[in-house]
Amino acid sequence: MKKLLLTLIILICGAAVAFALPGFTPFVPDTFGEYVYYRDYSFARESYIGILNYDNESYQIRYYAPASREYAAPEKNIALLFSLNIESDFLDMTGEKIISEIDVTSEDDIDILNYLHDILYEFSSRRIKLFELGAEPVNSTQNYEQFGGKITICFDSLVPLFNIKSITAEDGTVILSCVTFGRLLNAPDKSFEDFKGLIPAKPYHAPTKTKIKGKAKKFTTMDGQTITLDSNWEQPMDNCWVYGDDAFLTIATVPVYFEDAAVNDLYVQRRIIESTDGSYTDFETMELTKDAKKHLTKILVKSSQPQTGKVVYIIKELTKYPAKNQSSYVSLATFEDSYLEKSSYYTKLLKSFKD
Repeated sequence: MKKLLLTLIILICGAAVAFALPGFTPFVPDTFGEYVYYRDYSFARESYIGILNYDNESYQIRYYAPASREYAAPEKNIALLFSLNIESDFLDMTGEKIISEIDVTSEDDIDILNYLHDILYEFSSRRIKLFELGAEPVNSTQNYEQFGGKITICFDSLVPLFNIKSITAEDGTVILSCVTFGRLLNAPDKSFEDFKGLIPAKPYHAPTKTKIKGKAKKFTTMDGQTITLDSNWEQPMDNCWVYGDDAFLTIATVPVYFEDAAVNDLYVQRRIIESTDGSYTDFETMELTKDAKKHLTKILVKSSQPQTGKVVYIIKELTKYPAKNQSSYVSLATFEDSYLEKSSYYTKLLKSFKD
């Protein structure tokens, strides 16, 4: 868990190289290494579509489906590298290479490969036709024969690349939904190709009224921020505290990246929500609330940790200080069982934060 939170600090405090897909200018600049995964409900079996950017010209699109007893189907992975003409005002492929095993005699494999091509061209065309997308999500009703006719696409600038959050049928049935998005930190990072779906979370229940014993102590960061914890917490390094093996808390100062406040706000939010280094944020169930008077954004998100098989709950609070030209960021991560037992305790601790 410490690795997860330290990675988040690197992500929000480091600059990134921006780029844009052909044909449109996104409201929030995309950065190299970003990816997005969708749960595709148009398939009978559990299926995911992932799209990854490497640099201005190079991308990958991947289909993944876990083994299914219900459909007597083995695990399937089909991945395609492709390059784009960056001078074009539409999606113009200049090259492609299949980088996974594929059975050229299998009608199913060939259909999936063609479907991946269709997804790219359709997503690009529909995003370009939308023209402008701002800070607020936009629902666009369109005709999409491949998905049964009349559908509604939700475009959201928080989601990288084509900004597509979800596609729903006329009756409200979800056809395709963004389950997670993230960014690769370096070349050895295998988070995109290792994605195999999210770990199911346990049902939420009200926290037990367990009294936590410990003497209160106020801590002050190097930037003058304060938080009051108790003697159950230890401070292994500056701006970081641990509660045994249960929880990890960190405080950081986030600079302003863009002059436009709305662009900057969404850019920072995307950065603190993004999946990192083998951990996957559950975007579908994320809770995001804003308090305009306090310039406060609160995020409660679950993160799948495939290496341990566990789910981590992360509470993130971002407070903007326009006069200081910066924001304060507090993040508290707890393992699932600890959060479900002591969520009110953790929430109370965060309320003691002062800047």
